[in-house]
Amino acid sequence: MQIIIKFDENGKILPYSGGRLITMDESPFLIFLASAGMCSAVYVRAFMAQRGMSLEGVSLTESISYNRVTNMVDTINIHVELPPSFPEKYKNAVKSAIAQCPVKRHLGTPPNFEIQTSLDLEEKSA
Repeated sequence: MQIIIKFDENGKILPYSGGRLITMDESPFLIFLASAGMCSAVYVRAFMAQRGMSLEGVSLTESISYNRVTNMVDTINIHVELPPSFPEKYKNAVKSAIAQCPVKRHLGTPPNFEIQTSLDLEEKSA
């Protein structure tokens, strides 16, 4: 599956899958998956802005590989499309900027989840 991350004319980050804008109403799981690419886009946008560079011609493609046995994501690949005018000297720097994305870092070291209900809390107080 691919998720395309684009910037609108105001630099707003928009995720698409199958040509359609991904929304929370559509799929919370797709928003979760898209958050890695969207977070990367935040860092690309900041990188470009710090250097006075335009976002025109910049997009990100997030390719997701699933393990059909576990039904879990195996690999998330982020490809950054840069315009031909992008300076070669910044190629590794933009990748380093993306590496700072906290979504990526959290997926590498996921948090523990604790789930409670209101009934659990009532049992403790009784």
